[in-house]
Amino acid sequence: MFDMKKNEIKFIYNSGKKDDRESYGYVLSLNKHKINELDVARTPMTSTQISELAQKLNIPIIELFDEKSSYYRDNIVGKDMDENDLLTILKAEVDCLKTPIMVYADKAVFLESKYDTNNIDIAIEGIKKFDTNQ
Repeated sequence: MFDMKKNEIKFIYNSGKKDDRESYGYVLSLNKHKINELDVARTPMTSTQISELAQKLNIPIIELFDEKSSYYRDNIVGKDMDENDLLTILKAEVDCLKTPIMVYADKAVFLESKYDTNNIDIAIEGIKKFDTNQ
């Protein structure tokens, strides 16, 4: 699912969230990339896909949870759960998944703001704006 070509982006979002819908609009404006969208509100991810996403992001499963989610605060925080339990919850409670997420050929990132897409065309090509090491 996450085998991406060089100029391809998988955009994972939840159309039930206003900020995600707005971010999706910005992503569609990227003209140098093919955008493959996955709306988790309409097409829930499998446990395997969620696990692969965590690996691509290089984070533990628990960090896929949206800390702003009431379900997360009420049912996850402070509980001792194994990864299988967390995967099951994320599969069933799609609003708990922290979105939006952009997956590229070699990495994946959470978008903290819809404006994070402004320099994507440049950044993906290896030109890191504001990076003093290059």
